[in-house]
Order: sequence, then C-alpha cells, then structure tokens
Amino acid sequence: MNTRGLLQRSLKFLTGKQILARPASSLAGSGGQGRCSHCRGLSGTDAIFSQSRTAGLLAADKSQDVIQVRQISTGRVLQKKDYYSILGVAKNSSPKEIKKSYYQLAKKYHPDTNKDDPDASRKFQEVSEAYEVLSDDTKRREYDTFGQTSEQMGRAGGGGHPGAGRGPQGFSQNWQFRSTIDPEELFRKIFGDGGFKAGGFDDFSDSRFGFGGAQEVMMNLTFAQAARGVNKDIDVNVVDTCPKCTGSRCEPGTKPGKCQYCNGTGMETISTGPFVMRSTCRYCQGTRMYIKYPCLECGGKGQTVQRKRVTVPVPAGVEDGQTVRMAVGNKELFITFNVEKSRYFRRDGSDVHTEANISLSQALLGGTIRVQGVYEDQTIQVVPGTSSHTRITLKGKGLKRVNSYGSGDHYVHLKIQIPTKLSSQQKALVQAYAELEEDTPGQIMGVTHKTDGTKMCYAEPQDLTDIVREAIKERPAIKEPD
Repeated sequence: MNTRGLLQRSLKFLTGKQILARPASSLAGSGGQGRCSHCRGLSGTDAIFSQSRTAGLLAADKSQDVIQVRQISTGRVLQKKDYYSILGVAKNSSPKEIKKSYYQLAKKYHPDTNKDDPDASRKFQEVSEAYEVLSDDTKRREYDTFGQTSEQMGRAGGGGHPGAGRGPQGFSQNWQFRSTIDPEELFRKIFGDGGFKAGGFDDFSDSRFGFGGAQEVMMNLTFAQAARGVNKDIDVNVVDTCPKCTGSRCEPGTKPGKCQYCNGTGMETISTGPFVMRSTCRYCQGTRMYIKYPCLECGGKGQTVQRKRVTVPVPAGVEDGQTVRMAVGNKELFITFNVEKSRYFRRDGSDVHTEANISLSQALLGGTIRVQGVYEDQTIQVVPGTSSHTRITLKGKGLKRVNSYGSGDHYVHLKIQIPTKLSSQQKALVQAYAELEEDTPGQIMGVTHKTDGTKMCYAEPQDLTDIVREAIKERPAIKEPD
C-alpha cells in the first residue's frame, strides 16, 4: 500500500470522516500530469504527502462532513535539546553548580582522554554547547522562555538570511545549533591548563589547538638572587602567530573568500516571529570573509600555543610568594617567586636579622667585629660591658624595597660566646677575678666566703691563683717625685 493510502486510512480511523482527495490513478493517468483541488495544481501524490515538504493540517467542514488537507512546510524541525539534562543539573541550578558539572563532564568526555572512544568528541561538543547557553544569562533566559536561543530561532527560521536553504558549506535553513566557541578553547578559557593536570591528564596541556598557555609560572630563586636581582630564563607556553599560516588562518596556497552567508556584509538579519533584528554574522564573526580551508596547524585561529624561552628581569628585593606581571607576546604572564630561605639571614619584609658572636673579653672590654651584610660586609663597634642578645641596628643596610625607594635595615643580634675549656692560666685569672667580684647572685663553684667577708678560691690551680692574687693585690700609691 502506498503512502497516500496509509495516511487516508489512518485519518479515517482517527476521525471517522472521509478525506476528500482524488485517486492516485486519476493523477497518474497521463504521465502523472493533473491538477489536484487541494494543492492548486501541483502534480502527483507527493504534492500533498511528500515526506520532505508537506503534512496534514486538518480542518472540519460541517456541511460535507469532510476533512480538507492543506499544505504546510515539514522541513526537519529543530529539535529542542534539554541542556539541563545534558549537564545533569536542575533548572534552578546556580551558575557555580552548572560550571562544576560542565567541568566534570568536559574532563570525562574530552577527546584527549578518550582517544579510543569515537563518540567522545560528540559528547564533548554537546556539553560545551549546553554550557555555552546556560552560562550566559541572556541565552539561558531565552532558552527557558522559548526552548531555544535567538541564534537558534534565527537560524532555524531562515527568515531574512541571504542564501537561506542554499548557503555555502552546507548552510541551510534546516539549521542545527552550532556553537560559536571552540569546545577546547571554552574549557581552557575557564579552567586553564591546570584543570586536567590536577586529574592526571598532562597531555591536555600540549593540545596544539588550545589557547590556555601558562598564565602563571613559579620561579625558584636563591636568597642572593632575590636580594640582588637577576636575569633568569624560563620556558613558558605563549600564544603567538601560527608558524604555518603566519596568521592568515588559511592553509598555505589558499585564501579566504567573501562570506556567502552574509553576502560579505558582516551582518545578518534574524527574523523571530514579528521581530526582525540585525546582528554580527555568526559564520564570519563580522570579518566578511569565509575560510573554506582553515589552517590545520592552528585550526583556523591564526595563533597557536608555543613553547618559548623568555628572559625575566627579576628586580632586587623580591619576596617569597610575590607575583610580578610581565608581557609575553600578546598576553600577560604572572610570575610567582619561590625564594629559598637563607641559613644566615632571617628576612622580615625589607629588613634582615642576623646573629653575631662576641668573646667574653669583647663583651667586657669592648672592640669591633666584622659581619656579613646583604650586599657588602659591615664593621660593628662593640662597646665595653655589652650584654648578650644586644641588638645593633645598621640603618639602610637591609634589602632594597621593590615597590618604593630606599632599603630596609640590618639588625645584628650579639651573643657572648663563653669558652667551654680553659687553660690553667685562664682559670687562675678567672678565679682571682671571682674573689674580687661583687654582687654575685648565688654561689660560685670553688669559691668560699671567709669570716672577714672576703672571698677565697680553694680550687686548683692554687699555685697559679696565688701568683695572680699576689700580682693584683692592692699596693699603696707611689708618690710621684717632686
């Protein structure tokens, strides 16, 4: 049974009414030529029941109890995609929840991590398309209201588009949604290279079509390099002109032509019901040119992520964790410094602290010591009677300030170094001094108090102590000669 017969029986079964239509034999009587009262002259059964151009629109005729069949367009209807279902989120989900779900699904279906799955690329494109719509407030509002965006409505209707139904490279009025953003570029734009590295997908960062070159780089420095400044080379990913097409975006030997979709105007007309609006052409992005053979190296972008070595002038005085901004190519690079701690200097902003040991004699009698400075060695004066942990300030001898003028200070903390082993002579001298010391808190080992209130040392070496004691005994003042 032919298509017409099936449709007639189906309609009669559903409505219980007869369909007014001429038999197929009468239309095909003379080579298929004839005039049908319902299609106004279109010949053949396909004029009414063509799968690609017609469908039944039923209207009841009460007087004849007949159903008339009228012609309407039945081009492939743009099927609505449930973007919320694709991303696995609810309709009231927040942008943060949508972004999180997209990130997880994009990692799951990315072609670089599913090289053996031929369907992964389609799924990756699908979740990218869904996120592109739901992450944009305007597109999401249109989608929630009409079931599609203004771009989809304009493309599906074909109204006002030059060349609708016959456009270049398969541009037709039977349009399906086509994202204006490359899926990989969308993913890298949001999450950068670090998104896949955290999940163990290191090869994602080497994708030649990506635009997520390193934006933040860690640079290791020694304390001396950070203090004095240094020019250091690092390898970074930068976006630069494609070496194959030199920025033309076309395969070598080809050139772009006039965009046939907008007829080279860069603008397109979108009809949505009674509304007509003009917007930038979505195929040429307003450039008025259409690239038939895009460069295979850069994917028609004119730029690629390239590994380059750049020299970074590290300013003197940078701190650990400090970030500086540097222009590399046509983008900015953020460099964070990881400064190694010094075993000698302790840093506090632009100030530095160090410790220096002095001897017992220097602490008692005074003197000078030489200490290591940030940029040069410094000489310190030790005053007589210096106590342990005395702090000496060297003004302006600290680190240079990166964001202002001048330098910080260098603080030297003095420590009295007590000898652990004494010779017999040194011990005899100390014992003799102990007998003369006043205001001693507590007791001194080897020294006792006599009944007259003086002190007496009984520890060895007694003979040397007696000699020293005798030598420093008070003698009457000698009168000077007249």
